[in-house]
Amino acid sequence: MAAPEGDAGCQAFGARCVLNGKERRSVVRAGQIKRGNVIKWRDQLWKVVDTQQTFVGKKGAYFQMKLQSMDGGRTVTERFNSGQQVEKAFLETRRVQYLYQDGSSYVFMDPGTGDQIHIPEDALGEALPYLAYNAQVEVRLHEGKTVSVELPASVVLEVTRTEPAVRGDTAATVTKPAEVETGLSVKVPGHIKVGDRIQVDTRTGQFLGRA
Repeated sequence: MAAPEGDAGCQAFGARCVLNGKERRSVVRAGQIKRGNVIKWRDQLWKVVDTQQTFVGKKGAYFQMKLQSMDGGRTVTERFNSGQQVEKAFLETRRVQYLYQDGSSYVFMDPGTGDQIHIPEDALGEALPYLAYNAQVEVRLHEGKTVSVELPASVVLEVTRTEPAVRGDTAATVTKPAEVETGLSVKVPGHIKVGDRIQVDTRTGQFLGRA
């Protein structure tokens, strides 16, 4: 199990780490927040998509941050004074294996501990079409709640439906739609047939080759 991300932030930036009941918080200056960090702002979790420093004469500097909500994905832009205190969220990263669907949630297991995690469908978001049984993903949790799911750059999926392969047709420029085991539709070369296992790019949904 990986250590919570906020611990490293406290050590690296000299942040003030405090206890709030059972919740640990890392309070840092806005200037110490980096792209990719997750902060707690206005009682919500936000991923820092971008941050830029701007100087305004004698008034000093401020940081303009582009923030993406970890609950719904909406994006906002906020301005922080350079010395303004910001709460950096502690996130636990775990590598888990997909087991099965249970109603509207999906059950994963931590291979190292055997612990099972139930993740609701809306938390999986765009990862769902690439999620085959026994697939491994990284989940990030805040106080036990899943806030994001990270897929590998590519996954291997089995073709379950497509037009029959044309004998001798190996041209990569001739494509056809194919449905894979998760229900995702992928454009594949004409020689691909049902039962083939193919590699698919999880960022674009494009066919990369036979597995």
